[in-house]
Amino acid sequence: MIIDVTGTELIPGNNGKDCPGNGEHIDENGDITECCCDECDYMLCCIETHIETACKNCSDYRCPRALKA
Repeated sequence: MIIDVTGTELIPGNNGKDCPGNGEHIDENGDITECCCDECDYMLCCIETHIETACKNCSDYRCPRALKA
C-alpha cells in the first residue's frame, strides 16, 4: 500500500483512474480529494505512455498492482 503525505492511499496505473489521489475522487466528507500526482513517485505508471506489461515486471513491494511471486 502506498500512502501519500496527506494520508491518501495511492493506486498507480490505469491512467490514474483508480487512484483516490487523482484530484477527481470525493472523500468521506463530500470534498474533492486534492490531486497528489505532482509529488507521487508512481506518476509515470499513470500517464498514457505507460506500458501495461511493465507492471508484470514491477518489483516494488508497496505497489498494489505489482504481481507478487
